[in-house]
Amino acid sequence: MATAAPKKQVKTATAAKPVLFSFPYRTKCIILCCICFLFYANSIGNKYALDDNITIVRNSYVQMGLSGIPKIMANDSYASYYKDMGGDPTNQLSGGRFRPLSEIVFAIEQSIFGDSDLLPGFRHLVNILAYMACVISIFYFLEKFLLRKIQWGSDMAFIAAVLFAIHPLHTEVVANIKSLDEILSILFIMLTFIFGLKYLEGKQTKHLLFGLGSFLFALLAKEYAVTLIFFIPFLFYLLEDKKPVEAVMASIPYVGVFLIYILLRLNAVGFHSKVISTNDILANPYLYATHIQKIATEWFVLGKYIVLLLFPYPLSSDYNYYQITYHNFTDITVLLSLVVYIGLLVWGIRLALKKSILSFAVFFFLLNIFMISNFVLDIGATMGERLVFHSSLGLVIILAYYLFKALSKQQLAVKRNVVIGVLSIIGVACLGETFVRNAQWYDDTTLFIHDAGVVPRSCLANNNASWGYLSLSERKENTIPQAQAFLDSAHKYSLRALHWNPKYEAAYLNLGGVFLHQDKLDSARYCWEMVAKLHPNHPSLKSKYALLSQFYFNDGIALGKNGKPRDGIDLMKKALVYDSANSDIWYNIGGAYFTIQKYDSAKYAWTKALQYKPDNTDAQRGLQALSQVKQ
Repeated sequence: MATAAPKKQVKTATAAKPVLFSFPYRTKCIILCCICFLFYANSIGNKYALDDNITIVRNSYVQMGLSGIPKIMANDSYASYYKDMGGDPTNQLSGGRFRPLSEIVFAIEQSIFGDSDLLPGFRHLVNILAYMACVISIFYFLEKFLLRKIQWGSDMAFIAAVLFAIHPLHTEVVANIKSLDEILSILFIMLTFIFGLKYLEGKQTKHLLFGLGSFLFALLAKEYAVTLIFFIPFLFYLLEDKKPVEAVMASIPYVGVFLIYILLRLNAVGFHSKVISTNDILANPYLYATHIQKIATEWFVLGKYIVLLLFPYPLSSDYNYYQITYHNFTDITVLLSLVVYIGLLVWGIRLALKKSILSFAVFFFLLNIFMISNFVLDIGATMGERLVFHSSLGLVIILAYYLFKALSKQQLAVKRNVVIGVLSIIGVACLGETFVRNAQWYDDTTLFIHDAGVVPRSCLANNNASWGYLSLSERKENTIPQAQAFLDSAHKYSLRALHWNPKYEAAYLNLGGVFLHQDKLDSARYCWEMVAKLHPNHPSLKSKYALLSQFYFNDGIALGKNGKPRDGIDLMKKALVYDSANSDIWYNIGGAYFTIQKYDSAKYAWTKALQYKPDNTDAQRGLQALSQVKQ
């Protein structure tokens, strides 16, 4: 009996997900890298600015190169700077700062280039390359994991990565070399997610080890990675169909890494850390606020962050006291911010219960912005643009998601045209702002003078502008009118800074410098004596007093040459107040006394000159002349 021939099985092709941008993944990565370079290429020619000096130039451990790495791992990130400032190298900022990863990179760069003039440009290039890697890691995580199961997920991932790459608020992170810590933080956070999820899919040990290593690097880059204690199990719950208990159990190895980090941190900064300068308004911006005002103002700042994330203009490197005034809960802006964040929290919880991937974006925004809210940890500042670098990732994911949701009923061609049109408009605007802002980050002088116009009530910004104009006044190519104009501007901004903060020692330092250049020596002395009252051990005072002494001495010599030896003696005595062991000053005072025939005073002065410099031949000849006069 013949058997029927088996039926031929026909494979049914599954419908491919529609995409707007069908070019390969590698091409998209190249596009993202080109965008990053295009937006930040003009920062390569910049110098050091803002916190670069504290973190790199004045960081003795970084300057040691490779040999400084053990000290970097064993100390607070700002220990070297505080020691240089004559303060306690520990316990300066609440909770301490332990961010050795970027400092190790700086130390390696230092060992390669030394003090070469090429080093600042190379470090700016490293920031751009790290930013490229950061953006690519974000794109990979979004496309291959977070958004891969939803319609238009590949396009959403690409658009979100583009929006992140072009956001003008990131200029402080990329153009300021110090902020490499922010870039490395997100880079290794993304790698932790990627390798952690790969391990759950393939159970390859190497992926687990890479994930654990990435988590440790993320923690060493910046403390924000502590949020991964929540996000790792949360991602396992969202993307790997695990129950909450299973997700937590799968995260246990990462807890072990976190404990290792805690031990390293305790060794470097200790268990407890508190702010020493509690009476410094710059270290404690809520010093003059009531407890209610402090909390209300913190909510206001959180609302301001959202506004800046959506409308990033104008930008400033500083938002210090008194730019952001104290608020109360009767202010509509505070209440609105409070309502928005409560709404986001409730929305995120509801999304999480539905296992919506969008809940990850909401909580990534909320938890990271909570880290810099001042609610739990006092960050020593009111706000800062670089502080929302992490939170901006959650925002761009949400924006990309709802852009496609708004176009869900449109034809493919319409979708493509709308998306390209929107990106083009946003991209051109962001490119223009970023390009200009990069140029403003050229150096301290350029940055400070510009930003004082953006935040005119900030005592720090005004004082920084004063310092910038004072530096400009010292250029050798200046004409006298140009130098005077710069000094007038420096004087104006110093007074503005002191208006907002009458106890601002740095403003008194700059104002004293202005008076010194204007030959108003008694005014300069008053300013620097105010610094001595506010900060008796200020490391700049010794050099300032030596400079003041030299100016008094020079003016005294000039008066003596012009036939006014008595007036010259008065000025040189003022010089002695700040440099009493200067043999040359004593000698010239003796000469002035000799001229007016006060021989006993001349003898005393020349004897003191020889006391401090026994081989002072001029003083020796003076005493010989005195003996001849007596004879």
